[in-house]
Amino acid sequence: MVNGSPSQRLLSQQGPIVCLLAIALLLILPSLILMGYLTSSSADDRHFRITDALDAPRNNELGRVDAIEVADSSHKESASATIELQQQLMVGESGEENQQPQPPKRYKSYPGFAKEQSVVCGGHKAKSCDLCPQGNGAAWCNGECEWRGGECTRSSKLEHLHPDYFRITDRYAFQPVMNQNHEHVNVIMVRSPFRGKDDEEVYRFYQDDILFLGISSFESFPLQSPNPYSAKYESEYYLNLFPGFLHMMHDPTKHFPPNVETILMSQSDFMLDEPMRFGKQHRSDEKLFDFVYSGGDQDVARDCVGWASYNKNFSFVREALEVMCSPEFNVTGVLVANKNKADTKACTIPESCRGKIVQTTFLDQRRFFGYLSKARWAFLPQICDASPRVSTQALSMDIPLLMNRNIMGGWKYMREGETGEFFNDMSDFKDSLRRILDNTRGGKSPYKPLDFVKANYGNAKSGQRLFEFVKQHWPQIKLPPGTTQLLPTGA
Repeated sequence: MVNGSPSQRLLSQQGPIVCLLAIALLLILPSLILMGYLTSSSADDRHFRITDALDAPRNNELGRVDAIEVADSSHKESASATIELQQQLMVGESGEENQQPQPPKRYKSYPGFAKEQSVVCGGHKAKSCDLCPQGNGAAWCNGECEWRGGECTRSSKLEHLHPDYFRITDRYAFQPVMNQNHEHVNVIMVRSPFRGKDDEEVYRFYQDDILFLGISSFESFPLQSPNPYSAKYESEYYLNLFPGFLHMMHDPTKHFPPNVETILMSQSDFMLDEPMRFGKQHRSDEKLFDFVYSGGDQDVARDCVGWASYNKNFSFVREALEVMCSPEFNVTGVLVANKNKADTKACTIPESCRGKIVQTTFLDQRRFFGYLSKARWAFLPQICDASPRVSTQALSMDIPLLMNRNIMGGWKYMREGETGEFFNDMSDFKDSLRRILDNTRGGKSPYKPLDFVKANYGNAKSGQRLFEFVKQHWPQIKLPPGTTQLLPTGA
């Protein structure tokens, strides 16, 4: 028993309890301090840093996080963990970038398009895809749009394409481009001088979102045309306007400045499958004519004097016909589009050609191929022609050419003795005419035009070259997955 007052006895009894509490406090105090630090107001700061990092823009080309500023050096370790977390979200377990759907890029539209129809629904147009059906459902949702989830929305095949692409290519000067899978791409060819008063404004407005390239397709574009009936413009203007040009020149360095990328290529290098198939189907057709010449019927009322006839050099054709229809050669041939559409008037030709030369109205493609398949060679006397389609169409049908050596475009298709013969003017025309007649009127022809085309031109060859040209000089242009060819279309 302990002696003393009651209060003394109570203290002596609580002493062991106080000691135990003190020991317990010493044991848990460090843990309480650590928890207090972790739950301090800096946690909110770290939360915002992680959120900011997750919302930070990505570098689309490199697939990396943009730089994240760390204001307080004491949080560098935390920021490092934040970056690692974001990278884990961007990269899957396989190490490949996580292809999560990205929100569509917002584009601005040219102000002049404000009142124009904006989408092609198939057989009609509307301001937007949701207005295409007009109460008719999926059947009226086509073209640039598709029916998804009970609604008409922009086609998933066009998600990579600028929304105003087709509004631009509705204008004559601007030509669309597709890949080998018939998907349009953010590349547009400029094939002629600007025609609309605001064509240049349209080009300037969209040049940062779409790649515009010049292409040889119209007369002598981009050089000034010698045709007296054509509009005049300064060559230097177009030679330095676009970042690249598909040209037909012997020496482009004499014309283009160093900052313009160039490639020897023109519209007539492409789209040769149809004449190739036609030629294969009609290879056994009887040859009824020596030659076919493709003209233009716009000037028949003026006896073939005017813009189209100048481009096709019809004044030279009349001189050449005097020689070809003479008893020395007795050439037979077809002058296509040498009569008006009503078939009531034809351009005048030498009287000696009566019964030897057929003159036709303007023909559709298949009827033209029909005449070409029955001819021994194609006659190309023109000079002012940057991209003569008939040249490669004939070669694709295994038909050689008699071509003017001074032609602006198309000269690259001529390998004398293999794809046909050149002539300069009337001074050597007879010699060239005699060679091609001797080589095609007799037995087996020495010319191999089809082999030449297959080895050098057509979509497979030219499309791949154009694709490589674009990827080399403008790698930032995003193309649909699987693209291996680029093909100018709509010409």
